[in-house]
Amino acid sequence: MEDFNLVLRELINKDIEKINLDLPQDIIIEFEKTADNYLNKYMTLEAIKVFAITNNVDKLNIIGNDCILKDKPDLALKAFYYSKNKGGLSKTGMEFLKLGEIENGLIAFKLANDQEMIDFITKNF
Repeated sequence: MEDFNLVLRELINKDIEKINLDLPQDIIIEFEKTADNYLNKYMTLEAIKVFAITNNVDKLNIIGNDCILKDKPDLALKAFYYSKNKGGLSKTGMEFLKLGEIENGLIAFKLANDQEMIDFITKNF
């Protein structure tokens, strides 16, 4: 697993959106084992990036919801962004608003294309 850790460390330090790998299934499995290991070590951001590389939308949504429950909306934003989960992004925006983080809430709502909340924030703040 250490070999995959070294490879993944290099990959997750790059712009995830520009990484376009056609990974064989056996490599995806090994990468995701390493990502699960990151989660066990509370290295959530690293795990999110690996699951984004492997395009594991289900795992990203699970992590995003878990981050909301643990009051970590910044990490939830990343997970939902990579999974393209508009509902999760809107939920994250609401969490930011509860914390008084208006700018981050607006970012989340814009990513979710939640025009109603975008209009609300721009008119009231």
